Amino acid sequence: MTAMRAQTKYKCHFYLHCCSQHPDTGFKMQLLLLLVMLTVCAASPQDLSGKMFTFPEETDTAHVRLTTSRQNLRAVTVCFRSFTDLQREHSLFSLATPSAANDFLVVKKEADGVIDILAKQNGKLFGGQNYKLNAWLSICSTWDAASGLVQVWIDGKPSSRKFTHSGSNITGPIIIVLGQDQDNYGGGFDVKQSFVGMMSDVHMWDYVISPREIQNYAQRFVSFTPGNVLNWRELEFQIIGKVLIEDEQLSLTMVLMLLAMLTVCSAVPQDLYGKMFIFPQETNTAHVRLTTSRQDLRNVTVCLRSFTDLRRGHSLFSLATPSVDNDFQIYKDDAHEQMNLHVRNQFVYFAGQNYKLNTWHSLCSMWDSASGLAQLWLDGKPSSWKLSSKSSINGPIIIVLGQEQDTHGGGFVLTESFAGMLSDVHMWDYTISPCEIQNYMDDLSFPPGNVLNWRALEFQIIGTVLIGDKQKSCY
Repeated sequence: MTAMRAQTKYKCHFYLHCCSQHPDTGFKMQLLLLLVMLTVCAASPQDLSGKMFTFPEETDTAHVRLTTSRQNLRAVTVCFRSFTDLQREHSLFSLATPSAANDFLVVKKEADGVIDILAKQNGKLFGGQNYKLNAWLSICSTWDAASGLVQVWIDGKPSSRKFTHSGSNITGPIIIVLGQDQDNYGGGFDVKQSFVGMMSDVHMWDYVISPREIQNYAQRFVSFTPGNVLNWRELEFQIIGKVLIEDEQLSLTMVLMLLAMLTVCSAVPQDLYGKMFIFPQETNTAHVRLTTSRQDLRNVTVCLRSFTDLRRGHSLFSLATPSVDNDFQIYKDDAHEQMNLHVRNQFVYFAGQNYKLNTWHSLCSMWDSASGLAQLWLDGKPSSWKLSSKSSINGPIIIVLGQEQDTHGGGFVLTESFAGMLSDVHMWDYTISPCEIQNYMDDLSFPPGNVLNWRALEFQIIGTVLIGDKQKSCY
């Protein structure tokens, strides 16, 4: 553990030169100046990634003052992580101006699970919050001056939205404090409101960030847009009193999660609207596994969009069960303008398909077990119906993008792998209508998949597969 004064690159310049005043007067003034600068030194912006502030004791003096040049805020989002065993009331974030000590304040109340958010001196209580002791919590609070609504998120779970104050911004020289509650501008600290514990990853924005950004922040190891008012990776701050900077402590669970994410990126359901999976190279390992709880399928419709320059055969969608490796597979054949569909290991092909290279294509495949009929739609144009299997799909289902499963969950071959981009993957347990397919093709409103939904997708990334913003042509 190292105190801040041993680590910070201070901008402390001591000018102890002779002056024309009386020697005693000049010495006393210089001494006072030196004492002040030894206790409060302004730090240059620092990257505190992997670090935390440790507040080791109750006090009415020790705190961290965060520096910003902003003087006018129409909206606020504040996110941070905290760890404490305090059961009494304590301040988590305090922003004051000369006219309002509680211009934006986040306080954990003594009552169990109650957070108090104050904006422009007006507070609202949020009960039923899962504020655990002796655990790292990700906390975000938002306020918008136009609507006056405030909200708190803990570990990615939102509260209801409540009204505090609207119609006026936070204005004036801003002082932001961690570790104490400002009862007046820059001071008025009370030991019984002080924070004891650890804080990390403090970010602040001058707008209300999206729920998706908050979810990304809460997931800890997922990329998010850093704060534009306060940024933990470029933080200007002052430490006053006994506050330490240490390496952040991760629980065993968090360490295991991080290690798992480095090899297999397992996500909670995510809205991938406007995103795409990028498969940047040919490989027999990299793929995306899509998660579903369905174990029985009598009908299937799969829709997706793809972009590639591959001339060889490649898998676009692979569904396997322990008994059948090609239970439902969409495959671009080596043959020119031919697409293949495997259902229950029965193969049908669709010739005359205008599958161009270096072009986004919208593709839907459907199959009905009662009739055994299967059909393919490419860019809004249907194929003829063809006879396939009449038995339903049963068993633990594994769905893979980027590879063809020659065995349940594996057996990948490099020369059948996909390289390019995939997006907008949906799957239904029924055959959707031609009008719904046309709406999907034209990027209009359609019922999202009830087996796989691109707007709420559960998936795992294995190997080198990236998520990027979807690229659209400009006209």
